[in-house]
Amino acid sequence: MKTDFKKSVVNYGLNISIVVIGLACLYFAYSLIMGSAGFKSRGDIKEGSDTAKKQITNQPNLSIQIDILNATGENRIAARFRDYLKQKGFDVVDMGNYKTEVGQTLVLDKCGDVSKAKRVAEALGVSQRNVVTQLDKSKFIDASIVIGKDYNDLKPFQEKVKK
Repeated sequence: MKTDFKKSVVNYGLNISIVVIGLACLYFAYSLIMGSAGFKSRGDIKEGSDTAKKQITNQPNLSIQIDILNATGENRIAARFRDYLKQKGFDVVDMGNYKTEVGQTLVLDKCGDVSKAKRVAEALGVSQRNVVTQLDKSKFIDASIVIGKDYNDLKPFQEKVKK
């Protein structure tokens, strides 16, 4: 009789454990599906919130994808431009070095929408006459910046960059 009682207590305990584990699994599955397991989307902003709408509308340059090419022969110039442009809301997708050194900074229109390249030039303080169309559909970017030796005269080096 004692062994039957022990078996029933053990079975009862195991059944309770199975129910608790099952409920925990259901909770985690629900949390995963609903996204409420304590993890929020990028930036902890819900999609429908006013904050998300404000962030998107306050950054009109976010849709402009650019790459930056350093043609100065000096180090860390492209990084300064990247920080400045990201602060202004541009999407900097790549950085590198240009094949030769250049005297004046150029903004190259790569997608055929020169207005985007002009917005980049305006943000940097580059003259509109230094905006050149040079189509390259293989890179999937809107504009390239070729930083010339005149970089000290441009906005990234005239204004403080916030990090």
